[in-house]
Amino acid sequence: MQKVSATSEVLAKNGLISTDRVSYQTKFRTLLTNISVAIAQGSKTALIGATGSGKTTFLRMLNRLVDPSVGTITLSGKNIQDIPIQTLRRRVMLIPQEPSLLGMSVTEALSYPLRLQNLPTSEIAPRVQKWVEKLQIDHKLLNRSELELSLGQRQWIAIARALIMEPEVLLLDEPTSALDRGLSHLLLDILTELTRLPQPITVVMINHQLDLVQPWCDRLICLHQGELVQDAEAAEINWQEIDNLLRRNLPPEPDDWE
Repeated sequence: MQKVSATSEVLAKNGLISTDRVSYQTKFRTLLTNISVAIAQGSKTALIGATGSGKTTFLRMLNRLVDPSVGTITLSGKNIQDIPIQTLRRRVMLIPQEPSLLGMSVTEALSYPLRLQNLPTSEIAPRVQKWVEKLQIDHKLLNRSELELSLGQRQWIAIARALIMEPEVLLLDEPTSALDRGLSHLLLDILTELTRLPQPITVVMINHQLDLVQPWCDRLICLHQGELVQDAEAAEINWQEIDNLLRRNLPPEPDDWE
């Protein structure tokens, strides 16, 4: 599997959000090494790699939950460290694999980010209703608290909460891991629709379910042990090779206990 690299000039020209020779180190280990990618506006990018390959760290860097040890990240050509953090996180929104609704009811959680922007109720209610309908959220859930929801339901509400904000870039960490197949396909259909708008949302998704992401994505980035090993259009990918890489690097099964 051949690593793909890019020059800073190409990255700046072609990417809505780009990383240039980015590395990330903790006191104890290196999690990412020399990652340069350019993610185009309106693209659907699958971020693939075995457990521990650095995928989540990479997503967290894109909206500054962590900062790179080395290298730069740009959004529309501007270093993200020069963008106010609240502004950046409205433009580049991350949905973690196990999201929190901060103890709120579903309705409160959906409207909360809009209230933080001081939008009037007359604007908040219609936008919440729009996404409740679009994501087919059961109205029986709207008054339930976070503790009354399953992991899949919390995941779905967190996705709705992010989409209500209408960000420029949507980062999703294993968004279908707790969803049934029907909701998984609905999500992918909605994401595809959003990338085709006049002002398209750009989507970067971590997902181990290759049967879902292969027909969905138009771009694949593959990390292995913190390094970029594949960056190509989906049509050019040897998906069997990607599957083999993931299978070879599955975590060991836990020992059985009597």
